[in-house]
Amino acid sequence: MPWRCPACRTEIQHSSTESLPDPADAYRCHVCRLDLRFDPSENRMVLIPIGAPDSQARRLPLPFTVKRRT
Repeated sequence: MPWRCPACRTEIQHSSTESLPDPADAYRCHVCRLDLRFDPSENRMVLIPIGAPDSQARRLPLPFTVKRRT
């Protein structure tokens, strides 16, 4: 399952041998350059605030999609 940045929905690369990203590792979105960590309790990637201790992470709401009229 691909894991995605909560801000821009870009796929976050992690080890292909692991089914889940490591919660102890920090990841970076290569598009928006945010530092992320996997939160196993929420089963998604969360933002690590700048200068915050590793134990703190701020949750970002998932982006919404706009339906276009055709």
